[in-house]
Amino acid sequence: MLEVINGFLLVYFIILCSLSALVPYLVKPIAACFARPSNEERSVWAEIMKLKAEQKSISMKDEFAAYSKLQRKINKLENQLKDGSQSRISKSLAVKSTIQIVLQAVVAFMTVISVIWFRREPIVALKGDLFPLATMLRYPSDMPNAISTHVWVVISNISIRTLLKPITS
Repeated sequence: MLEVINGFLLVYFIILCSLSALVPYLVKPIAACFARPSNEERSVWAEIMKLKAEQKSISMKDEFAAYSKLQRKINKLENQLKDGSQSRISKSLAVKSTIQIVLQAVVAFMTVISVIWFRREPIVALKGDLFPLATMLRYPSDMPNAISTHVWVVISNISIRTLLKPITS
């Protein structure tokens, strides 16, 4: 059986490990705020829609010159929109990767500092004799059959990532 010795640390490290596993999925909505089309792109898009509607009202056979003139304007605006969207997409990728790196670094830093700070605190104690593994599971704690913060973080990380894999895939 299992006896929780430090419930706060148990929950704290589960939350940190969950955040670490979910960072790639938290980045998408955050980065989306920075990747919205500009007002200029929206106005160009509106102009394209207006020109296409105007072009539909013109007969291609009867007024070929006017139809072609509108088509050239539409093509020019679409190329302009395409160039703007490509630069926006590349900027979005840079923002997304920067946010992901920063979030991963913050969570990793908090985890490492917390593991160092609470290294002698046992998280849970297991009933029974764990003879071959007892020393490794409790190190550097002195409590017999305990699981230290180091081991708890490893167990939590593996467990949470395994549990979240079917949900996030």
